[in-house]
Amino acid sequence: MRLSHFLLALLSIAALSGCSSVAYKAKMPDVSSNCVDSLGAVHSTVLAYPPAGEDADDTYLEFATVARCHRTADGVAVPVALYRLQGVTPPAEVNVSVMLSPGGTFAAAVDVLDSDFQSLRRYDFREFVRRGSQYSLNVFLNPTAKMPAYLLLTPDREQVGKEDTAIGSAANTMVIPAGPVMFMYNNGTETRTVRPFLEGGKVLVTVRPQSTAIADD
Repeated sequence: MRLSHFLLALLSIAALSGCSSVAYKAKMPDVSSNCVDSLGAVHSTVLAYPPAGEDADDTYLEFATVARCHRTADGVAVPVALYRLQGVTPPAEVNVSVMLSPGGTFAAAVDVLDSDFQSLRRYDFREFVRRGSQYSLNVFLNPTAKMPAYLLLTPDREQVGKEDTAIGSAANTMVIPAGPVMFMYNNGTETRTVRPFLEGGKVLVTVRPQSTAIADD
């Protein structure tokens, strides 16, 4: 009887310790005010090569902290983040990475724009590749008649509301001393992790030069 009570106590402590941390929750961008009708009026963030001899800053930011409200031609308010390519000379490579999390993953879409804010190419979230705990996209900027001048991040409306689901298993083994005898308790369970695709979440955008141009299919 004492052993069963001891087992129950250990299981209760393990369950409580697993629930003690506060889960991350993605922040949603606000499009309720301060909307502008032109991308030229959107405040842009400078995107430049890292200083010589230094690595690019790898700090993820909440999309909501860099997003601004843009009203499209059909009157829809959309959160956008505009990055100005400063001193970036093609061929170059831009990497856009979003953090995969049960608290929300940013379903990003990327547009490469020229100096007149016209789209040269668009990348939907389906073109991002899942790598471990991130979804990432490599955008290759090649010399063209219309040079890329901006990078625009927006939520991919087709993917917002969907989810990334991973099925796995977890096994816990406890060794319990009881006088000269050692008891082992095994507990195996199936795990299901759901990571929703949202209009917000953590994102990282970096750029680096490329030694040669890469074909843009």
